[in-house]
Amino acid sequence: MNNRKKWSLLGIVAASVLSITLMGRQNLRQRSQSPVSANSLLGGVNRELLDPANPSLSPQDFTAIQETINQQLTAFQEDDAETAFSFASPAIQAQFQSADQFMNMVKAEYLPVYRPQSITFDSLEILDGRPVQAVILLGPAGEWVTAYYQMEQQADETWRIAGCVLFPLEGETI
Repeated sequence: MNNRKKWSLLGIVAASVLSITLMGRQNLRQRSQSPVSANSLLGGVNRELLDPANPSLSPQDFTAIQETINQQLTAFQEDDAETAFSFASPAIQAQFQSADQFMNMVKAEYLPVYRPQSITFDSLEILDGRPVQAVILLGPAGEWVTAYYQMEQQADETWRIAGCVLFPLEGETI
């Protein structure tokens, strides 16, 4: 298994097993310092690779999920805190309480998301019943990362971002 696929699988599984959201980013730092094997994370995870023919999400859901993420990334590029914040789930909004606090956290902790040079949508998977969209980003310092976006469908059937976890693509920089 090549490094990119290994890190992609490890990142997706870790995001599911550890239930990492923006609220739990401190927990990620503590756990990521300990050695973790993919085999230890795979136990009990319901992992389902999605494709547009899969009935669990409609083709419109695929499009809406990617549009939601893309619109938030665009808002970050334009320093539009209010719009970027509007794509966060109600739980994330409650945690940060204001668009400015949310934007300050993104600037400090998620620089590749705040200022990506390149954006490539990768796989969309269901992990423990929740869609997780992988997005490969080239950060401003030339570092490649995979951002795993946990998505949450709202009562009005729109999609919001319920968390984002970054994993570096080892050995890949520009």
